[in-house]
Amino acid sequence: MTAEMQSFYTPSTSTHISHAPTAVDELINKYSSTMASTSTSRSQRRNPFQRFFDRVRLEYYRYEVTFGLYVMTPSEKLVANAFVIVVLSLLFWALLLYFPPLLYQKISRLVWLLTGHSGQEVGTVLGILDKHGNPLPALVAENALTP
Repeated sequence: MTAEMQSFYTPSTSTHISHAPTAVDELINKYSSTMASTSTSRSQRRNPFQRFFDRVRLEYYRYEVTFGLYVMTPSEKLVANAFVIVVLSLLFWALLLYFPPLLYQKISRLVWLLTGHSGQEVGTVLGILDKHGNPLPALVAENALTP
């Protein structure tokens, strides 16, 4: 009598009952790293759009399982997903709003370190300051110099 050892990573010879939807089981079987041979995947060539949408569904399933949305009701999922979308959109908006001036400031400091001239002088010579610069510091500097 020999005991059969089985790893978590090898497919089971016995049938198991899955509690996941059939579409999820299909996706897991399709993208599983334990496929027996590549000849089965070649015979099942799919449309690139179908593969893309299958991949998106698989990633959404992984997101649900990882962050616990899998056990929530549809209304709770809606609230949680809305929260995630709002936070990500605010981060993206802040990135678009605040990153370009920060990048310009850091580049002007790098120019000063490399050349010894201020970034405003170099920006004025190159014409960059007229397009992307902030005119407020120039007005403050002019008012400070005049008595």
